Amino acid sequence: MRMAALLMAMIALLGSPQGEGTVSETTWEMVAVQVLEETPETAARTLLDWAGSGQTIPEEDVVLALLEEMEAEPAASAVAFAAVLDRADSLRKAGEAPELGEETYRAAVRSLSPFFTRLLGTETTLWQEEPSAWPADLAAFDGIWCDSTLQELLIFQSGTCRVVIPYLDYYGETAFSARLRDRGGMGWCPSLEIDIHESGDFSGPLTYYVSGLAEDHFWCNTQGQRFDRL
Repeated sequence: MRMAALLMAMIALLGSPQGEGTVSETTWEMVAVQVLEETPETAARTLLDWAGSGQTIPEEDVVLALLEEMEAEPAASAVAFAAVLDRADSLRKAGEAPELGEETYRAAVRSLSPFFTRLLGTETTLWQEEPSAWPADLAAFDGIWCDSTLQELLIFQSGTCRVVIPYLDYYGETAFSARLRDRGGMGWCPSLEIDIHESGDFSGPLTYYVSGLAEDHFWCNTQGQRFDRL
């Protein structure tokens, strides 16, 4: 289906009840299209409007079908969705959606998680032990990293990380604080830590012991794991 046809279908879905003029409602389809076609600001505002509208959220297979119909490239779609969520977080912190509860918002965002989870189908390189090349800067991790073997996706941006690990029930709804902790004084590699419990002090973080970082991947020898940059 071409984009024009898709937009026409969306307009038809909105409908116009007899005698009531045009009814404007925000749908998840509108959000999905705007994530791919509009600025993060525009799409974020539409997302917040839809999340607070009380409409039924879509099933995963329905969202997947729309993305496939639109021929949305997985990596580019994930980057766009992450940017929209970052902007939505900023708007919420600024008080632009005070009536929208946290649980309601996260449920709406989770329903659109195929924007992220499609990347778990990417074929990534299997881990093999490599020499140490310890990273020193968290900013070097900015971007999207995937381990398709263990089905883990990490999206780092400006000191935060969106975690997409379905078997742990994380789908990228939240940008958690992240840090790279230097353990060189003990002769150990640095630990890449993500505050998944939002403790504020990194109690019980999701942790990767990073043996080395290259331009296209990082590896954890003690954990037998490798992430490719997408």
